[in-house]
Amino acid sequence: MDFYSVLFQNCGDAVVVADHRHQITFANSKAKQLFAEDYDVLMTETAFSKSHLFEMERKTETQLATYPLRNVLAGDQFCDREFLLQSSRSSTDIWLSITGFPVETDACLRGVLIIRDITEQKVALLQNLRRELHDEFGGVTRAAFMTRLEKAIQQSQRDPSHLTAILCIDIVRLRSVNNSLGYAAGDQLLGEFASRLINFAKSEDNVSRLRGDEFTILLEGINNQSEVLKAAKRIQAEISEPFCILNTEIQVEASIGIAFANDDCQTSEVLLRRASIAMYEAKKSLRERHCIFENSMQTDNHGTLQWEMSLRKAVANHEFFLEYQPIFQIKTRQIIGLESLVRWNHPTQGRVSPGQFIPLAERTGLIVPLGWWVLEESCRQMKTWQDEIPNTESFFVSVNMSSRQFSQEDVVQKIQDVLNQVGLSAKSLKIEITEGVLIEHSSSIIQKLEAIRDMGITLSIDDFGTGYSSLSYLHRFPVDTLKIDRSFIENADADYEKLEILQSVVRLAWNLGLEVVAEGIETEKHYARIRALRCESGQGFLFSKPLAANAMGALMQQQSMARQ
Repeated sequence: MDFYSVLFQNCGDAVVVADHRHQITFANSKAKQLFAEDYDVLMTETAFSKSHLFEMERKTETQLATYPLRNVLAGDQFCDREFLLQSSRSSTDIWLSITGFPVETDACLRGVLIIRDITEQKVALLQNLRRELHDEFGGVTRAAFMTRLEKAIQQSQRDPSHLTAILCIDIVRLRSVNNSLGYAAGDQLLGEFASRLINFAKSEDNVSRLRGDEFTILLEGINNQSEVLKAAKRIQAEISEPFCILNTEIQVEASIGIAFANDDCQTSEVLLRRASIAMYEAKKSLRERHCIFENSMQTDNHGTLQWEMSLRKAVANHEFFLEYQPIFQIKTRQIIGLESLVRWNHPTQGRVSPGQFIPLAERTGLIVPLGWWVLEESCRQMKTWQDEIPNTESFFVSVNMSSRQFSQEDVVQKIQDVLNQVGLSAKSLKIEITEGVLIEHSSSIIQKLEAIRDMGITLSIDDFGTGYSSLSYLHRFPVDTLKIDRSFIENADADYEKLEILQSVVRLAWNLGLEVVAEGIETEKHYARIRALRCESGQGFLFSKPLAANAMGALMQQQSMARQ
């Protein structure tokens, strides 16, 4: 037994030794098992070679300078270089860590390689890396996707015939699934939605989940815009097929925004932002549900972004305040309650119209913290007035609540917490919701409304007739009041059709045991018409415009003193 056998025969790593003539003089049992005695892959390569060795450390898959034993015999030495061994005898690749050095003994030069099989560790590392790079619902993470997109844009800039586009895709009605079936169902829908996108893209590396229910697909090497439009329509057709979620068949739709890489789009962030802008434009369309970005959208959305940033600061900096419009009993013209209305005093723009900031707050989700602040402040102010002004114990404050607030599972408890915190009786609170809230949450809202009503709170449908204009569904929901939109009051005395609708709504409310409140009463003619229809209460500029809290308090104090 020679020197190398004594040292390395039972070594856990493979050891291979060659002499200066490039002849293998020693290989331990581990080496024979690893290479099946085919050591040419370490020294040279022939047309009959069954194995190939690639050095990975130098980030190249070229066979030049990848013969570690020959390099060692030429005087090179190295430690723990990584190589990938591919063999026709094995269906799996083998990762190797090789240390090599020359040794001179008995005036004879030898090359020694110590070879460790690191396949198991490498596979585990790659799996961890994949988990880091890939989203839990499918596709790569946003960071990995942006890197891939950047390379695609650079390729398009080098070769104009290599067109690049991205599709930003939003799931329509995911929130309804969460509300009706729970978040586990929503997660399952996200996963299956992603699977369909990956199947379409034929690679998960071309798909990424940006946030929540928004995904994006990268399309490379396309010929023209019509090709991308066809792809968008195929995706929509694929998504429109029913999903089976928790044994329930669900149908959803996809809104798709499309953006192309071109000369004025140099970065992945710009391209993604454009696709996102186009997607929000697509969401406005009830027919096509897909939209290609145009430069005109950039200006509009830049302004929207500035307002969104200002709105976020306004919520944090308490720039909002409330005004109150009194609600009068029609017969007596006496105040019986009031509606709280949120206002925004922008530090540089001055007062901002609610028609401008409320839709933006809804779209961004900021309506949720804003809405809870409005409820709490309205209840606190109402409690203060009741404590300080005689004959106001029966007054109520009417507060609007958004669809997003009703999406929260603990909405009922939050309302109760506000009442407890400020000490206001539930009968002094009226909550107003729109027809849209009822329709959007029709399967999940009834139980919440019943719980709110059981607390003693009055429920009102605001702006009735402007949403779905469906009278037949009213009996399904536990509401107490219909507030008729001002559009039905205007010119009702001269517009026979409006008058007929108004009369029908009032009769329906009576049949259902509902109170009717008319808003937008601005003239004596409006008042006479509403009184003739026997509406119980109303509000409008004829009685009073919205007032600041101190002015509202003074008006209530004046009525209280007149009644004493």
